[in-house]
Amino acid sequence: MFWRRRSFSYLAQDVVSWLIARVGAGRTNKIVDFMWRNHAMYESDFSVLNTLLRGFMNVGMGFEALEVLRIMRDVGVRPGLSSLAILIRLLLRVGDYGSVWKLFNDMIFKGPRPSNVTFNVMICGFCRQRKVVVAESLLHLMPKFMCSPDVVTYNILINACCVGGRTSVAIDWLHSMVRSGVEPSAATFTTILHALCREGNVVEAQKLFDGIQDVGIAPNAAMYNTLMDGYFKVREVGQASLLYEEMRRKGVSPDCVTFNILVGGHYKYGRKEDLNRLLKDSILSGLFLDCLLPDIFTFNILIGGYCKTFDMVGASEIFNKMYSCGLDPDITTYNTRMHGYCRMRKMNKAVIILDQLISAGIVPDTVTYNTMLSGICSDILDHAMIFTAKLLKMGFLPNVITTNMLLSHFCKQGMPEKALIWGQKLREISFDFDEISYQIMDQAYRLMQDDVEFVRGTYEKGLFMVS
Repeated sequence: MFWRRRSFSYLAQDVVSWLIARVGAGRTNKIVDFMWRNHAMYESDFSVLNTLLRGFMNVGMGFEALEVLRIMRDVGVRPGLSSLAILIRLLLRVGDYGSVWKLFNDMIFKGPRPSNVTFNVMICGFCRQRKVVVAESLLHLMPKFMCSPDVVTYNILINACCVGGRTSVAIDWLHSMVRSGVEPSAATFTTILHALCREGNVVEAQKLFDGIQDVGIAPNAAMYNTLMDGYFKVREVGQASLLYEEMRRKGVSPDCVTFNILVGGHYKYGRKEDLNRLLKDSILSGLFLDCLLPDIFTFNILIGGYCKTFDMVGASEIFNKMYSCGLDPDITTYNTRMHGYCRMRKMNKAVIILDQLISAGIVPDTVTYNTMLSGICSDILDHAMIFTAKLLKMGFLPNVITTNMLLSHFCKQGMPEKALIWGQKLREISFDFDEISYQIMDQAYRLMQDDVEFVRGTYEKGLFMVS
């Protein structure tokens, strides 16, 4: 019977919320008058006013909710703690601090007294508004109201300090937390680890990681992932690899994030041989298949790893596995494969990938254009002109960086007249050139006037002449 009444109450709140949203803020007073008039015949004061209060809060109308709360106080109805916590969260989100403090003051003198939940909501709200000093003061105030900061309270403050770049203060709060007899959670340590690694302070991060194990807490995959990522970002690839081996040795199962960090880290900062060995070992050991539901990001990183080692066969195999996992390649997938073939000067293969991209209904982006154009310019410039014309017919307008690349290649290969011709064609379609574009075309004009072979040697040293 209790659950049936409670379900009916929730239904009533949903209906009132829908009605309030429907009529708009300008006519909500009519809803209040209608529900309050003769309500005693079928509902209590608390039931009607609480339904209205939550109805307004559900649609984010804080001012109207405060007016209903005023009526509750006037008729002697005591609002519920959970309702007040929701209202405080709403008011903090819109920055109405005056109403928050008045509401908090009324709770102290009129009831209900603030609880741990009330303080946590206020601390979280002020932290989100970057008023961490106020949040810290609220934590110190909690014991006066028979409330004790819990793991949620400390985690909110620690996270706010870390986000604000005050990692040392976050560590002080961790020590205060332990002294107060509150046991840190895995989220507590992961937050501080992430902040230290983001700052590049992997030495302190490693000390904290070791300390976690000393107090009997087993690091989870998130902690290992955070520290591994930190080591990769400071280019300590060997330490990251050792940490991964420790992770497997201690029976902590890698997840998709682990795999992305490993492949991405070796791709950016490691040696080609190490990346190739990691990819092969991962496939043979089943790590890739063990990852729970690999996402598109995982596949793209893996394909990028194979492309970096010039193993386009391996990249194609992973590309084909995407379909068996129920995933469709995205623009990044195609761009990565095209870039791999361009690096190997296999432009025919790159063009095939471009055709597949278009056939899949994916619109080429600037990266597609730049990748193909750079590869074709390094191959045969005539192909670059054909490719540019083809994309212009498709309605794809290159950006200024791409255009400058094409124009500079004309000058670099001793064809300044074509740079001027293409510059004129692009000007006819209202293309916006930048200062570099005009400098290149000005140089092209001077090259036509002077000894092209003499100027070419010095021009190749310019910004857009580097291949």
